[in-house]
Amino acid sequence: MAAWRMAIYALPAIPMAFLFVPLTALLPAFYAQELGVSLSAVGGFLLVSRLFDMGIDPGLGRLSDMTRSRWGRRKPWMVAATPIVMLGAWMVFMPPLNATGVHLLVATSVIYLGASMLGLAFSAWGAEVVESYHGRSKIAGFREAANVLGIVIASAVPAVTGLYGHAVDRFTMSVMGWIVIAMTPLTVWAALRFIPEPPAAPHAPSPWAKTLSTLFRNKPFRLLCVAYVVLNIGASIANATLVFFISHYLKQPEVIGPVLLASFGSVLVGVPLWVRIARRIGKHRAAGISLFIAMSLSGVVAMQMQAGDGWLFVGLMSLCGLTSAAFLTLPLGIMGDIIDYDALKTGEARGGLFFGVWAFFQQISPAVAIGVTLPLLESLGFSAKGGNDAEALRALKYVYCLGPLPFMLAGAVMFMTFPIDARRHGIIRRRLDARAARLSPGAWRIEPSAASLAAKPAPTPESP
Repeated sequence: MAAWRMAIYALPAIPMAFLFVPLTALLPAFYAQELGVSLSAVGGFLLVSRLFDMGIDPGLGRLSDMTRSRWGRRKPWMVAATPIVMLGAWMVFMPPLNATGVHLLVATSVIYLGASMLGLAFSAWGAEVVESYHGRSKIAGFREAANVLGIVIASAVPAVTGLYGHAVDRFTMSVMGWIVIAMTPLTVWAALRFIPEPPAAPHAPSPWAKTLSTLFRNKPFRLLCVAYVVLNIGASIANATLVFFISHYLKQPEVIGPVLLASFGSVLVGVPLWVRIARRIGKHRAAGISLFIAMSLSGVVAMQMQAGDGWLFVGLMSLCGLTSAAFLTLPLGIMGDIIDYDALKTGEARGGLFFGVWAFFQQISPAVAIGVTLPLLESLGFSAKGGNDAEALRALKYVYCLGPLPFMLAGAVMFMTFPIDARRHGIIRRRLDARAARLSPGAWRIEPSAASLAAKPAPTPESP
């Protein structure tokens, strides 16, 4: 696929990534500090809404795989998701004056539903439009560049509004909401208008229970899911406490915007660097190495920060962003390789289901991190409204700097042991292409089920 097409395909990632900053880093602080909702209530309601989202993701992915229309499998879902995302943005970012935790629960449930419908179809589509191992690294790079652009725009909002005396308040959050409402339909339209969707290979879908059982027998997929769960727990702990660390421990809330800009803007610089590194050592190894570097920066350097070191912290976060580009970008390319491996084994193209189940496991991470971390901080004596003593501030520092480390370490080790590299994926693709060549262009047949393949397996000594 031409580079310009990859760039247009990646456009819907901008509004989806735009949601990342406010929903993970700013929303807890906004509802706790501005609207007076307790940290325990914020954490609890966000956990419940995430559990709702997790519960529907596999089903949405399965329905996307089974959809047949003149526009393809993925595009109808992206169209249907767009107004739901827009409604959710209005509810989340522009709450009524008397908004409570219940409003937060309903609003986030709506926006998570829309984001899941859009994101699952978009991700599965991306795994299908490019088939090669390194081609998927490249399209993942374009998608991550769009992600980072969305995050940079979101990070710039509090930086700009801060110049006019606005912190994480109603004005700042309403600006974010209107940007989401404007960007989502424009970027989705552009991608759907200019990027064709590959035709789906006809097959007889397996029963739901059987389909899930074959999914979880895929060892590379299990390993990727667990690795991403644990590393994202660590990242979500840091994201949920970042604004509190800057505002209360460093005592410089004016650098919240610059910190977000530096950390996420440097990801944009790091993407092409890590894509090149991945071509040499493999996507999984590059992701694992980046996590080891991130742990060193957080566990050693951030622990030395003191009150008044806000601008030093901006520099540190730019290094963290440069490093995190790998584990933010490369797993999406790895998912495409796993889907190919599954197609070789089962004869079915199930990208939507894979991304649905993967999204389920991804969302366990922020649900657990936010649902546990915020009440834990409150139990340790920390108050989002201020007036914290030295002991409460120390607890905040330890949670922010050290809390993520064991989870990121476990994720790094699992990435380093991931079994599908460029050589093995090349073998998988050659066998898939040979299978496709055996089918006449004008006819189709039902692909073999997982059970029939198990009864008469192809010799795959190199398989993971």
